[in-house]
Amino acid sequence: MDSSFDLRKTRNNLVAKDNKMIQNSRYALSGLENKAVLYLISKIQPNDEPNKHYLFNCKEFQALVKWNGNASYQNVKAMLSKLATAQWWIDDDTGENEYLVRWFNIVHMNKGTGDIEISFHEDMFPFLLNLQERVGQEGQYYTTYKLQNVSLMRCRYSPRLYEILKSYQFNNKKWTFENGTGSKYDLQVRLADKASPAPNEPPIIPENWSNFAIFRRDVLDKAVKEINKYTDIKVTYEAKQYDIHHRKTRAYRTIEFYMAGKTDPEQQETDNIIDAEYREIEDEANYHQMTIEEAFFQEHEKKMEEARLIKEAEEAELHEQAINESAYPLMASMLGPDFTEEQVTYLHSIAIKDRVAGKVKFSDWELFAVDLVTEYFENIKADASNTKTTVYKRLVDCVRNDYMKLVPQLLSKYAV
Repeated sequence: MDSSFDLRKTRNNLVAKDNKMIQNSRYALSGLENKAVLYLISKIQPNDEPNKHYLFNCKEFQALVKWNGNASYQNVKAMLSKLATAQWWIDDDTGENEYLVRWFNIVHMNKGTGDIEISFHEDMFPFLLNLQERVGQEGQYYTTYKLQNVSLMRCRYSPRLYEILKSYQFNNKKWTFENGTGSKYDLQVRLADKASPAPNEPPIIPENWSNFAIFRRDVLDKAVKEINKYTDIKVTYEAKQYDIHHRKTRAYRTIEFYMAGKTDPEQQETDNIIDAEYREIEDEANYHQMTIEEAFFQEHEKKMEEARLIKEAEEAELHEQAINESAYPLMASMLGPDFTEEQVTYLHSIAIKDRVAGKVKFSDWELFAVDLVTEYFENIKADASNTKTTVYKRLVDCVRNDYMKLVPQLLSKYAV
């Protein structure tokens, strides 16, 4: 491990942002680009002067985010070049003032050391510097958290949702967002990428988010799981079939989040999880001098592991494509790549046949089927008894005959 940085110290650095930057802005960053920005923000100290230069260490950043891909100097250079030209708008709380902002003013790179010297653009100063001095002034409040709370997250929406919830969590144990309305209070609008820096340009909301089941699967559930695993707060949420004015709706039009700070034992468990994931990297400083034999087999194992990861990534991509093309994406995602589209379709058919018509809203038929099939699928996987029949055939039999009498419970859950 390079002696020029202390990864444990780095990942415990604090990220601090003005709440307006969190709550009233949208920008298009990949998960890795967002972590690069947060990494640099974490280097800011409370009393830093404007125009101070900060060091972006390529090796330190690679270790921090556990970047196992091609984290070359040229790739980091390309990423920072893109960030340096990015710009977007931040609104104030009144909705009257808008600020066009940019991330960086100076980016200097050293080919020899791989170090990159950066200064933030002056547009960013009000949102990143001297935050403590302005608390309470003109409604200026800020949110702070440890860099390690987000550095290990894999879902690109997890850090964004965490920051939003964290910014409201100080004074609120519950916060309600709209869903699918297109207003500035719509959570999808807040999480989606900004199409361009133009103030009135709408965000790019993925088309499949209009299906709440997919939005919940691909965004909410993944983000909430990572927030609960890695951060200092614990959250849950409930989708409601009424609007912000409590008028009944057919679709899920509001999402209520419930938030609480973790207890000391809960936080210790979280810290232990983070430490365990970083331990392999941090322990590299204590390596011994390897023999030629050890080096040979370690290199061989490394290449085997790389090949395995590539194969898994390719298989995952194919499965994701199959899910997106499936008539029943939730069912396909839950069952996994071992089930064909024909099998998924048949399981959905027998799950709802003669059970849901007139009793469950059509929009909830797939959710009903997924819940029923999931229960039996998990039960079959937990049953270690030997049998000559396949998992699929056992699953078909269980769903058709409902041996566990699950259908009445689900009908009650999804009743019109």
